[in-house]
Amino acid sequence: MKSIRRRLTAGFLAGFGLLWLGAGTTIYYSYRSGLMAGMEAELLNLCRQVRTTVGGPGRGWRAEPPIDPEALGPDVFWQVWDAEGAGVFRSGNLAADLPRLSGDGVERMTLADGTRVMIAGRQFGGGGRRGFGRGAMEVTVARPLDEIRGKLNRLLAGLLAVGAGGVAAGWWCVSLWVRRGLAPLDRIAGQVAAIDVNALNGRFAESGLPAELQPIAGRLDELMERLGESFRRERRFSADLAHEMRTPVAELRTIAESAVKWPDEGGPAAWRDVVASVKRMESVVQAMLQLARVEREAAAAETLGLRDLIEALWADHRALAESRGVTLRLEFPTGFELTGDRGMWSHLLGNLLGNAAEYADAPGEVVVVADSSRVIVSNPARKLKPEEVERLFDRFWRGDEARGESVHCGLGLSLARACAEGMGLRLVARLRDDGWLEMRAGK
Repeated sequence: MKSIRRRLTAGFLAGFGLLWLGAGTTIYYSYRSGLMAGMEAELLNLCRQVRTTVGGPGRGWRAEPPIDPEALGPDVFWQVWDAEGAGVFRSGNLAADLPRLSGDGVERMTLADGTRVMIAGRQFGGGGRRGFGRGAMEVTVARPLDEIRGKLNRLLAGLLAVGAGGVAAGWWCVSLWVRRGLAPLDRIAGQVAAIDVNALNGRFAESGLPAELQPIAGRLDELMERLGESFRRERRFSADLAHEMRTPVAELRTIAESAVKWPDEGGPAAWRDVVASVKRMESVVQAMLQLARVEREAAAAETLGLRDLIEALWADHRALAESRGVTLRLEFPTGFELTGDRGMWSHLLGNLLGNAAEYADAPGEVVVVADSSRVIVSNPARKLKPEEVERLFDRFWRGDEARGESVHCGLGLSLARACAEGMGLRLVARLRDDGWLEMRAGK
C-alpha cells in the first residue's frame, strides 16, 4: 500500500498535469483558430485586390494586368477565370491551374505538387463577355499553410517545455507542501514512539496541530488515560494481592516450621490456624478475582425489582444481624425497580448490607432509601471517625474493629465502588452529624 505522502504527491501532480493539458489544449486550438481566421480574411482581401487589378474600373477587363503577377507575394498563388470558366490570368509562381471553388468559400486542400494550402474563391460581376470587355469573373487565391504550421509547432514546443518545467517545479513544491503538511503526523508518531510502557503519563499536545488532527490527539490522550488506568489497576492488583497474601503465607510457614521442629506439639489447634489462614487467602483471591472481573466487564442494562433483590441479599446476613440485634427497614415503594446490571447491583448492595449487618451499632437498624436517581444504605456508626470515612473504599483497609477478623480482607467496599462505576454511577460515603453512616449510589 502506498504511503499517504506518495499518494498525495501523485494526486497533486496528476491534477496539475490534467489542468495544464486542458489549458494547453485550449491555448493551442484557440491560437490555431485565430491563425486560420486571419488567413481566411487575408485571402478574401487578396481576392478583392486581384479583382481590382485585372478588372479595372467598372466591369470591364484590362487588356493586360497593370501589376507584376508576383506583386502580391512569392507565396501567394492566384488565378482568374471568365464567365465560361476559361483561365484569363494567373500568378507567375503558379506552375499549374488552381482548383475552382463552387461559389464563394474557403477550403484547405493539397495541390498537385503536394503543397498544402488554404484557398479562397470569390465571384465578381455578371453578364456577357466580348473579348476582354465587360463580364463576370471568378478569382481564386491560395497560400501555403507552412507558416501557420511552423507557428503552431513552435507554440506546441513551448507548451511542452513550459509543461515539463511546470511538472518539475510542481513536483518540488508539492513534495515540500506535503512534507510540511504531514509534519504534525510525524510529530505524533514520534511522540507515540517515545512512550514507555513503564510511564504512560505522556500526552499529545493539541496546540500547533491542524484542526483535523486535534480530535485524533484528543482521542489518543483518552486512550492513554484508559491504558494508564488499566496498567495502574493491574499493578495495584498485583501489589495489593502480594501485600495481603504475605500475612497468611507467613502464618502458614510459621506453623509448618513449628510442626517440623516439634511434630508432637500443636495438634488440632494448629490445624485450625492453618484452616483459618487458608480461608483468608481464599477470601482474598476470590475478592480480587471478582474485583478484576467487574473492572474488566461491561455492564448490562436490565430492569430488576429492588425489594426482591434486597430481601434475597439480606437473607445471607440475617442470622448475623439478628444475633447483633440489627434490623432492616426499607423506605421505598413495593414495586420500585432499578435499571442496570443484576450481577453488579448484587455485589454492590450485598457488600453494603453485609458491612452494615456486621458493623452497625447494636442494637440498631439498617435503612435503605431509594428514588429515581439514587439508592442510600445507612446505619448508625458512632465509633467511626470522620477521617476514616475517606479510607473506607481503599483496598485492604480495615477499621480497628475489623482488624482482628481473619476472614475479612478489606475489599468489599472497593468491589462495591467498582460495580457502581461499571454502571456509570458514583458510590460515596458520608458520616452525618447524628453519627449515621450513609452509603449513596447514584448519578
